[in-house]
Amino acid sequence: MDDKELDSLFGVNSLDGTSKDDSAGVADARVDSGTSDRLVPSEEIGLSEDKKTSEDEKTSEDEKILKEKKASKDKKNLKDRKASKDKRISEDKRNSVRQNWIEKLKESGDSREKYISGHPEASGISRENMHDVADEKTIADSIHEHRRSIVITAVVILVITMAFLVAFLPAFRVRNVTVDGNVVITDDEILNMTGLTYNAHLMRGVSGNIFDILSLNYGKTERRIMAENPYIENIKISIRIPSTVYIEVTEREKMAYVKTPDGYAAIDRNGIVLELSSGEDSASVRPVICGIQVNGATLGKKISIANTDDFNRAVVVLGAILTADNATVGGDYSLFANTAEVRILPSGFIFLTVYSPSGNKIQVKLKNTEKLNDDMAWLLYAMNANAFDQVTADGTLDMTGDEYIYDE
Repeated sequence: MDDKELDSLFGVNSLDGTSKDDSAGVADARVDSGTSDRLVPSEEIGLSEDKKTSEDEKTSEDEKILKEKKASKDKKNLKDRKASKDKRISEDKRNSVRQNWIEKLKESGDSREKYISGHPEASGISRENMHDVADEKTIADSIHEHRRSIVITAVVILVITMAFLVAFLPAFRVRNVTVDGNVVITDDEILNMTGLTYNAHLMRGVSGNIFDILSLNYGKTERRIMAENPYIENIKISIRIPSTVYIEVTEREKMAYVKTPDGYAAIDRNGIVLELSSGEDSASVRPVICGIQVNGATLGKKISIANTDDFNRAVVVLGAILTADNATVGGDYSLFANTAEVRILPSGFIFLTVYSPSGNKIQVKLKNTEKLNDDMAWLLYAMNANAFDQVTADGTLDMTGDEYIYDE
């Protein structure tokens, strides 16, 4: 059997070795595709699948890169936010520290250099911050200086206005003078001492220390008057708006006289010399304290005596006499005015020389000073009751015992 027969038997194309069935399949494939007359080789199908896989891989790689970029950006943003927060905290802390030093610097009142030199702990603050502190302190000082200038200007204007009103208003001219407390010295004498005249300015006599000036008192004038007149123990001169000067006087009260080498000195109960007299008329100088040694007497000063105890006993006796006079109601007789002498003896006895209403001189002997008030009250009662009117001569009255004994 030859080749053609074999081919015919097996249905094989002798030229290309392709079976009829295969050709028919290929033709069917063309017809079924309906889209292309061309056959798609298997290699192209594999290439397409590889290309798709490559594109998927490329897309996945891009997504990965994008994710990495996004993560890096988020990380950078987080880092930036943290740095910003740290910077803000650091700035707040620096501002707080700076503000603290500003307050300290303001309180100290020192220059920046002087303050830093005295506070080594300030070295932890930067020089820029300290410059800021100094600048802020300068600004604060400038504001304070401006406010102070405004206050000073306002005060100056107020003072000028007040001075103008005080200088020209009639309410600051003397129209009335009131004097209280004087007995020995007259109102006119006191007014002459002040130097005030009608229509004079009220502020004319205001003087002395700052307290006198602020209270509108005549402090300097008061001290001058007290130095010039020993009878004035104290004097207060003050202004009362409108147009009135008020003068309050406290006088010393003359209690007795003491004998001096040059005459007599009138003294008060504290021994202050009120008057100096060279007269020898005993009628005009009573009562006289005798039996004490006077070393010196200066007007307005306390007498200098050798024995202060004897002087104090004499003052006690005279005080009891004054108390009796002040306590008696009715009667024209004054025991104090009729007491001529108080004599202190070294033995301790005290002798009073008094005159009765009828003019008789009676020597009264005393010793116990504890019941002097009772003794003087009885003696004044006896005088007012004319108990000694029947006596025609001078006599003595012993009041040292429980019973009083009179002897001519």
